[in-house]
Amino acid sequence: MSMGSLEEQLRPQLLSGLAYERLLEEIVSGRLPRGHRLRLDLLAHSWAVSRTPVREALQRLADMRFVHVSPNAGTRVAEWSGVDMIERARIVGRLLAGESSCLSAVADPQQTIVTRAPECELRGYLDLASHLIEREFGRLGPRIVREYVEPLRLFVNPDTAAAHGIDLERDRDRRRELLNAALAALHRDDPAAARDALAALSAEVICALESSAPVPERSGTPQSPRKKTHDSVHKSALGAAHRELMRKATP
Repeated sequence: MSMGSLEEQLRPQLLSGLAYERLLEEIVSGRLPRGHRLRLDLLAHSWAVSRTPVREALQRLADMRFVHVSPNAGTRVAEWSGVDMIERARIVGRLLAGESSCLSAVADPQQTIVTRAPECELRGYLDLASHLIEREFGRLGPRIVREYVEPLRLFVNPDTAAAHGIDLERDRDRRRELLNAALAALHRDDPAAARDALAALSAEVICALESSAPVPERSGTPQSPRKKTHDSVHKSALGAAHRELMRKATP
């Protein structure tokens, strides 16, 4: 097979991937608002590509529930919300906290992980999640990362989170401590400690997203006392778990 024919086969895949990434970013950032009509011809023309890669990108986004296709209304941005992101965060947390081999034998010369928590601990957490999931799930790993981790990575952008009414500055130091604890445990090949730290960190990430996420009630409806009590109990339990984890990690 000549290089020319190989390039011809690869180009549609690359264009489809680029179209998917661009549309996903536009949707999660809110630049393409919910209900916005997505016209295949206009998108292909504006990006100077054929209809095929754009159609494939829209289908992938429809599978992920970011795009809704209707015979009558056409293709539109779906009515997604922060709740969808919370569900993704829950799935990522379950994958990391499960009894799996991805938390052991990390010292692979072909695959390295960061040695300390970056300035943005949420991106560090998602980078680590991507690394561990791809290690554990082989050929399916990149697909899991693409469908669950990448949307979260876009969603925790400060401007995007703020647009959804979420203050990610709250409890940032605690999340950074837990990420550092998980990284330290992984580098000393202590899967149990890594699992505990990642479970606590995943719970903190979900709590951060959940605290200001829209609830299925009418706009302006005050939060019930029961809900407030549940939130404060949940937050107190997280704090106790964090203190116990830090106590065990302290020499």
